[in-house]
Amino acid sequence: MKSQIKPMRIWLVIDSKDVGGIESHILQLAKGLRRMQQEVTIIFLCRYHKQHPLISLCDQNYINYQFLSGSIGSLLQHTLKNNPAVIHSHGYKAAIYCRLIRLCLLLSSVKIRFINTFHAGEIPTGKVRLYDAIDRWSACLNHVNLVVSDAIKHRIPFKTELINNFIDTDALTLSHGKQIAFVGRLSNEKAPDRFVELARRLPQFSFHIYGDGPLASILRQQAPTNLRFHGQQQSMDPIWQHIGLLVICSRYEGLPMVALEAMGRGIPLISTPVGNIHQLIQSDINGWIIEPSQLVAAITHWSKLSQSHRKQIQQMARRMIKQHYSVHVVIPRLLSLYNH
Repeated sequence: MKSQIKPMRIWLVIDSKDVGGIESHILQLAKGLRRMQQEVTIIFLCRYHKQHPLISLCDQNYINYQFLSGSIGSLLQHTLKNNPAVIHSHGYKAAIYCRLIRLCLLLSSVKIRFINTFHAGEIPTGKVRLYDAIDRWSACLNHVNLVVSDAIKHRIPFKTELINNFIDTDALTLSHGKQIAFVGRLSNEKAPDRFVELARRLPQFSFHIYGDGPLASILRQQAPTNLRFHGQQQSMDPIWQHIGLLVICSRYEGLPMVALEAMGRGIPLISTPVGNIHQLIQSDINGWIIEPSQLVAAITHWSKLSQSHRKQIQQMARRMIKQHYSVHVVIPRLLSLYNH
């Protein structure tokens, strides 16, 4: 399927140090836009270290990227020099910077469409809480605001468009792995402590954590012997084939990219009822939505399923992603918002 919309110069703007859910979303978005014959560049506001983990993935997929100096002035100068048609920001810092750029351009002849996606489902604390408030209340300066879950939509005081996260399903292969895994940032909103407790209460199974974060040290100290920490992964692509069950035990979520990545490979999910997970998972059909207190029982239930039952759940999980959360479904809608 090719886009009927003429090619546009599109920037995906982000302030980023590592690869997480937002970065995975941006990579999928850039790949999808390229497939639709769009000229897309990922703009990093600042280079925090020599080699950002996303760069090798961009190179592998022939996606253009550019690092700026970290100042609003460098973003303004780069914008005036290159004149993109669309600037699509992700994350509160990139969003605030881009809105300031729009204010600077209001009296100029430069015509750029400003889009922003709100990704975060958690309510932040400390200094980030202030940035979050500025981000939400300045959203009126965008032409379009996108959200990835109903919970996020309710926090934005202006009109938003709910749009599904998505992945490229064309090259995904079915996983035949057996690992019970947690994939994500080791931080409070993701509740990796619940996963550690699962490992402690189910010593007969092997548990695996892929990711890093502020809770890593204390979790390692508390971990039982049947739990293995694999650390931050530059790419999960070679890892998924080893995973048989993904556990999302989060306290807050939007619509996690790891859920789509897993289900697109036929890996079922056991998830707490967070964000828009309820639109993705149909319990006992393509996965399970479970209260935190029932996670142990759910994993035990999964372990006792017959091979034929597991295969059926795998097929239903993949079907859900292909029909509702694929590049082919979501990117055309995004392009219409870009070009409205």
